[in-house]
Amino acid sequence: MSSIKDIQLDEETNQKLIKDKIKHPTFTIQKIDDTITTSVTLSTHQSAKLDEFYILHRETGEHYPFLAEKINDSSYRFSLSIREFIRQHTHLNPKAHYEFYYTVHYLQDSEWVKKDEPLSLNLFDHFNSIGLSQFRDQENDVYPYFSRKNNGFCFTVNIPVRSIRYIHSSKIDSIEPQKNNLLVIDGKLVTMAIPINRIDTVLVGRNSDYKIVLHSNHQLEELEQGKHLYHYNYSISVDLNLLATELFIRGNGDEDFDFYFEIYLNGLFEPTIVRVAGPQDVKSRKLFHSQEVAYGKSVYLFAPNFTDQHNGLFLAATKYEKEVYEYYKELRLVSRFIKPFVSDKDYWIIGEKPLEARNNGWLFFCYLRKNHPEINAFYILDKDSTDYEKAISFDSDRILLFKSKKYIQYLLKAKVILTTQAPYHIYPTRNPLWFDIIGARRVLLQNNVLGLQSFKQSYGFSTKVFKNDLFLVSSKHEKRYAIDTLGYPEQQLALSGLARFDQLLSKDSSIQLQNQLLFFPAEQEIGLQYQTESTKRTAERFIAVIKHKDFKEFIATYDLDVLIALPHAMVGYFDQLIELGCSVVLQDQTELLQLLSESKVFVTDYHPLAFDFSFLSKPVCFFQPEVHGPDIKASQSMNDLYSNELPGEVTTNENDLIYLLNQLGQNDFKMSHRNRQKADALLEYSDTQSNLRIYDAVSNLLSKK
Repeated sequence: MSSIKDIQLDEETNQKLIKDKIKHPTFTIQKIDDTITTSVTLSTHQSAKLDEFYILHRETGEHYPFLAEKINDSSYRFSLSIREFIRQHTHLNPKAHYEFYYTVHYLQDSEWVKKDEPLSLNLFDHFNSIGLSQFRDQENDVYPYFSRKNNGFCFTVNIPVRSIRYIHSSKIDSIEPQKNNLLVIDGKLVTMAIPINRIDTVLVGRNSDYKIVLHSNHQLEELEQGKHLYHYNYSISVDLNLLATELFIRGNGDEDFDFYFEIYLNGLFEPTIVRVAGPQDVKSRKLFHSQEVAYGKSVYLFAPNFTDQHNGLFLAATKYEKEVYEYYKELRLVSRFIKPFVSDKDYWIIGEKPLEARNNGWLFFCYLRKNHPEINAFYILDKDSTDYEKAISFDSDRILLFKSKKYIQYLLKAKVILTTQAPYHIYPTRNPLWFDIIGARRVLLQNNVLGLQSFKQSYGFSTKVFKNDLFLVSSKHEKRYAIDTLGYPEQQLALSGLARFDQLLSKDSSIQLQNQLLFFPAEQEIGLQYQTESTKRTAERFIAVIKHKDFKEFIATYDLDVLIALPHAMVGYFDQLIELGCSVVLQDQTELLQLLSESKVFVTDYHPLAFDFSFLSKPVCFFQPEVHGPDIKASQSMNDLYSNELPGEVTTNENDLIYLLNQLGQNDFKMSHRNRQKADALLEYSDTQSNLRIYDAVSNLLSKK
């Protein structure tokens, strides 16, 4: 009979164990008050024997052993009073992570070998949790959890643990309009290790912060043993009559409602908040049917849609005067049939978003009015836009007021619609199914050079909810991306450059280069908890740079002013940044091209205007710290295509960024030759003829039958 030896597993034996997929039958954690009892049943197939349990202090590496109580030949357990453990082994106000392990011997080739194993879900077929919950001991908060690294059982003291780790996946199967103006969303939700007690659905208005809580039905479909996954079906019913009534009473205008789940997991104090997201097939047209609710002289149109970054469900509520809406309904039914007879003029309809007139759409519209007055070009704009007075002063006859009769009439008669984003932003219902109603050609002017944000879900050629006939790009590199990643056929691409490049690359002597460093964080989708937390972490990392003593020394050495252009998601940090001595502007309320021309250095995480800045042969620094946290599944913000081709230096921490800035200062803030080459590869034409090329490309498109 072989004797037990303390032989640690060598690599070959360890790989053999992994290959054989050794798993033990059961693992149970029971908590009564502050005492946790851990029980394991080991596999008899591998003749496993357990020596001891121990707890590992992650920060110090210290081990705390506990004798294993043998229940029978294959079962063991130990109990731990966490309250006593904390008092015995920690100081006042501790902050620490503790991981549970056990020491086991396996019989391999007649030799007993020893291995330290985490108490991991991965190593057991069945897991039971009884009374496992967060709790408070005097001044200490204790959070039991399973680690992301190996699914091992752990607990923290006074370090909050995000419960989103237990949400394995979520997807939408269907969105169906029902009788009596009900909208029903059905889908599947999967949790790991911990079952669900209750699910509430929360709708949050982006503009008004109006919050609605709906109870949602859920039913356990399957418990997937081995992987410890709980599979649930869920169903959400939204009463659009009640929602519209509340909007009417509140006097709201247009609103977008984002959908969230508040998931109450067994044993956790607070609900886990996640987006209602991940449709099974975002290309499916069945997801996008709109519904209407009339009240007095007004009508609300409700249309489901999905966000670009998180693919999160939102409900677009668009308010119309009833008279205009009735006109829209009458006209849409016959528009495709009568269009050949009533469209005696070639209308070019241009827009960005209803509240915007400042990017490539507006600039191309201005170019057409100045250089091609024979073209019947019109621009769509909401009267509440901050750009309204500017637009009316430029050409009042050619501004189509969003949601007016004239706007609907001209949109339906248009020969071509040119937008910088998905066209549904300027459609009457903001619903992609309007593609079926409008017979116009569609051109994507684009907001920015592609590469720093993923738009495959939104703008991919194969999606059924975004169709366009012409896609404008700025370089052969971007053209390759549009073909290889977005799936566009080459004949639907035009190498033109963006409309704003004419102004960007012009030699405007009225704009003087300032001693100015420009921080330009990218916009983020904001919402409940984890989106807001990501924004908070991003802001904190930029603020940490500004507060850093070495950064202050750098600014003083080169006599630089610090200007921060805040995205909408970070407007809450305006006053704090002012107090730190920075100049602060809002990205959506300033002339961005002027900022780019005036500044010496551009620092961003992943804002696409970094490309524009590099085209001016000025240095860019990409400061991209991890801001999502260890418990949050981060969405990919930067495409792999550009990860090694960015026209600037990339860093993830404050010290390296400050070092790079000092290097730039020592080189008189000149762009390096290597980065200049990268920028050149992303811009085919370094001239002021982009609008002309766009005009020629659109004219060529319209000349084809």
